[in-house]
Amino acid sequence: TPKGVMVSHGNLLHNEQMIQQAMQHTEKTIVVGWLPLFHDMGLIGNVLQPMYLGIPCILMSPLAFLQRPLRWLQAISRYKATTSGGPNFAYELCVSKITYEQREALDLSSWDVAFNGSEPVRAEMLDRFATAFEPCGFRREAFYPCYGMAETTLLVSGKLKAALPVLKTVQGNALEQHRVVSASGENDGVRTLVGCGQTLLEQQIVIAHPDTLIRCQPTEVGEIWVWGNSVAQGYWNRPEETQTTFRAYLVDTGEGPFLRTGDLGFLQEGELFVTGRLKDLIIIRGRNHYPQDIELTVEQSHPVLQLNRTAAFSVEVNGQERLVVAYELERTSRRNLDVDEVVGAIRKAVSQQHDLEVYGVLLLKPGSIPKTSSGKIQRHACKAGFLAESLSVVGSSILSHTHDLIEGNTLTQEALSPTAPTQRQLLELALRNQLAPLLGISPSQLNPQQPFNTLGIDSLKAVEIKNQIEANFGLVLPIETFLDDINITQLVTQILSGATSSSHTPSCISAPLQIAIEFPSLKQQRVSQSIAQSQKSATPNNLQFSLFYFSSEEAEF
Repeated sequence: TPKGVMVSHGNLLHNEQMIQQAMQHTEKTIVVGWLPLFHDMGLIGNVLQPMYLGIPCILMSPLAFLQRPLRWLQAISRYKATTSGGPNFAYELCVSKITYEQREALDLSSWDVAFNGSEPVRAEMLDRFATAFEPCGFRREAFYPCYGMAETTLLVSGKLKAALPVLKTVQGNALEQHRVVSASGENDGVRTLVGCGQTLLEQQIVIAHPDTLIRCQPTEVGEIWVWGNSVAQGYWNRPEETQTTFRAYLVDTGEGPFLRTGDLGFLQEGELFVTGRLKDLIIIRGRNHYPQDIELTVEQSHPVLQLNRTAAFSVEVNGQERLVVAYELERTSRRNLDVDEVVGAIRKAVSQQHDLEVYGVLLLKPGSIPKTSSGKIQRHACKAGFLAESLSVVGSSILSHTHDLIEGNTLTQEALSPTAPTQRQLLELALRNQLAPLLGISPSQLNPQQPFNTLGIDSLKAVEIKNQIEANFGLVLPIETFLDDINITQLVTQILSGATSSSHTPSCISAPLQIAIEFPSLKQQRVSQSIAQSQKSATPNNLQFSLFYFSSEEAEF
């Protein structure tokens, strides 16, 4: 049930002026962007701000960035961009996907506003990105954590340019009780929050108790309220929701009207710290997802599932928000329950309908899901139970990131002969070892006949798989291939067909294809013989497999 936000020309002009002042843009500013134009940060930040100021802007498609995050930083380097940014996950991708050798060719010294918003800003990520790209000229003070939303046109707050981000370490247990207690050190239970800057122009931010509607003290966490000319007019054709969200007043002073953001935070010395969400909104990779939409998709994904028995929520895993779904089974549905089939159906449906990867699926015992006295499912209580491992689970599936290899002990010397029909088996084995870590499962758990979409991959994961295949085999496959029902067996057929039907070696393969597979039971001499034999028989029109021996400590893909 999406809501349309009514944004006036006055809202736009005020917010563009605020962005210009906050980021100190001038006629010398150059913007590079890849964010989608249906996103407020992409449209209002990367397109309307350059138009407002009459400055250059270089745009690339979101897919171009997802395929190779290096392209974003290459564009900044090439065009000497001064302003560019995106959600937290974009910086994480750059750290994980751009190699040391690729970084050596980058010059990021012109980048003085690296804005970061749309999802929680992680202190750990700021440090990892700065450490990785400082040799390229990137400066830590270029980081620009900010906060905003469509209901405020775009920007609400931002830090001072050329100043280091403000970090505050607090006690995690106190924060859960909506209290701000400073802490020192890196002990367990301590959280480091990144400040999202201060308000600008005549705009006002207050922190209010969400129930009493009274202004909070600086040591209290409450709901973030905003007043100013950037606050939009309301929701299209939804007068009641507009009145509730856009027309709030402080009970103790009568000040208002304020926009109730639904986000939790606190203000100290004018700096805004965002701590969580009052509403159940799920934000993953900068996109908003309403849990009730995901829950409906889950309940319609398999005949055994019924309505109003699901909780969808997000948890933080290795600094990233991940989706978890908990479903309470009926007593009759436990008979002959095929957990793998149900889990696969849930992952596939959520992937197709919402472009989300489900990190965890929990099937719970009848009558065990947390509910209110009126029978409503408590998502926050489900999340707490998941983190505490206290839910009554019948079956579950949690993605991991194991990089274990499938051992090749069963392959014989005869099977390794170039004349033996082992091409398909070797390719299938290599693909399982290469793709399983991307899918978040062990290679031994990846059935060659299991469609990728039953594992719940999203578009980003599909792009990663597509890039891996294309880089290794010189094939160009449509992204839809990996979002449909393709499996490893079918993928092997496509790869072999594409390789043998070509009249020349693909231009993107400069050397024979080398797929490294660990064979702990093989002697190095036998592997060397196989390499020599494959080199003698290799032709440009066929896949060329070179088997290399690694010790178990060295083996990796």
